Amino acid sequence: MKKLLIFFSIVALSFVNFAKASEIKILYKLENEIITNQDVIDELNYLVSLNNNLTSLEKNKLNQIAIRSIIKEKIKYLELKKYFKIDENTKEVDDIVLKEINKRLGINDLENIEKHFSLFNLSLKQVKFKIRVELFWNKLIYDRYNNKISINKKDLKKKVLNDFKNKVFIDEYFLKEILFNLEENENLEKKYLDIKNTIKSTGFENAANIYSVSDTSKFGGEIGWVNKLQLSEKITNQLDEIEIGGLTNYIPVGNSYLIIKLDNKRKIKSEIDLDKETEILIQKETDRQLNQYSINLFNKLKKNIFIYEL
Repeated sequence: MKKLLIFFSIVALSFVNFAKASEIKILYKLENEIITNQDVIDELNYLVSLNNNLTSLEKNKLNQIAIRSIIKEKIKYLELKKYFKIDENTKEVDDIVLKEINKRLGINDLENIEKHFSLFNLSLKQVKFKIRVELFWNKLIYDRYNNKISINKKDLKKKVLNDFKNKVFIDEYFLKEILFNLEENENLEKKYLDIKNTIKSTGFENAANIYSVSDTSKFGGEIGWVNKLQLSEKITNQLDEIEIGGLTNYIPVGNSYLIIKLDNKRKIKSEIDLDKETEILIQKETDRQLNQYSINLFNKLKKNIFIYEL
């Protein structure tokens, strides 16, 4: 833990120029919400606190990422205020927020969590608010669309049986993702090439921050270890064709496109628990469909909100 904090303190020093704006200026206005230059600085420091790979990017690129990220947060916040008391910091919500921070950073105690974010000129209060927005957004999506989820449990159980049949070991992958959309008038092949070129020049993690619309973008696109059974056939077919460190081609996922990086691969013992594995598949498919609803709702809200650049 001590080494981790020392490392992040070194990284933070390179961002000392982002500590405070010499003069607070309003940059954008979204309905009754404003975004200042200090908000952009804080967002930049927050993103770096979660993914230090961003430090390799040029400052103007970092600034663009931070602006896009804070605008996204404001759009979600404006919608969430209609349904939740999102500014209230209740103990129940606070406990969930701290567990989420712990999961993301691997830092257990409150004191070291505060130390970590203070290295990036952020208060724990600021960080808690940002995570509350994410948590309440996920709740909104679940409440609104859960009854629209369509899953054939019988087919998933059959898939589990077929995948485990006569197998002693099964493949497990450590994956990272970039989930991207096409904006109006964008060409798929050109955008795909732009993303690949960005990956080549700045690394996959930074490209995820720049292009991905998935919540994993803030963490360099990291998904983590996933066994083969939990992935669709169109994904596993591509993963079986690439080496560790390689990328899949873009894979259509709903209205979006997915690029996956295979960071590592291993064999795990196949000890089948039919009900458990089926439930995991059901949850994965539920998350996938809810994520698509989330993207669609956000895009709809973004189109209906006029963003004033001042």
